[in-house]
Amino acid sequence: MKKHMLSLTVAIATCGAAAASTIATFSDPSPDGTQPLFTFASAGGAGSLTGGWSGTGLLLETPGLAAPDFADARFTMPAVAAVGGLDVWALGPGLINFTDSGGNLLMTISFASGTLTSPTTFGASDFVGQNVVFGGPIIPPGLSDETFAFSFANPAGTLENYTVTAAFTSSAVPEPAAIALLAIGAVLAIRRR
Repeated sequence: MKKHMLSLTVAIATCGAAAASTIATFSDPSPDGTQPLFTFASAGGAGSLTGGWSGTGLLLETPGLAAPDFADARFTMPAVAAVGGLDVWALGPGLINFTDSGGNLLMTISFASGTLTSPTTFGASDFVGQNVVFGGPIIPPGLSDETFAFSFANPAGTLENYTVTAAFTSSAVPEPAAIALLAIGAVLAIRRR
């Protein structure tokens, strides 16, 4: 009985130490820059960011999900409003849809706001969402602290109007209730042995 109590204590302690895991990711499908993934256009402190990929070569990897990887995946992001200046822009709400090569929905990412760091000669440039929620057929229930980021490469144009290619990563933390259920299941499995 002491052994089982020790196992339960370890399992419950583990619940509080949940770490984020990668949900989905992809490498830049256009490393030579000939097919951009995002377009930014601005004038007078207001702008918009649109994105998408409909070609081949985007491998959507899903290491944190019980789903396979998806070759030739696609994504769309309708125009998202931007306000700010040359280097940093505040983005409004938006939605990103990922589909498989046949157009079947895989996952959605909604965000209430975002930050866009424009490509410059110094440092990195990227697009990061805030107040992010994942959804869709391959997304399990019970996630929290969802995040995503696109890292830009191959800028073409000016700081006010440009195109870029990008790599993508996303992560989330399983909610404590989901972790607790897994821990209880593990304890029961140990007890049966």
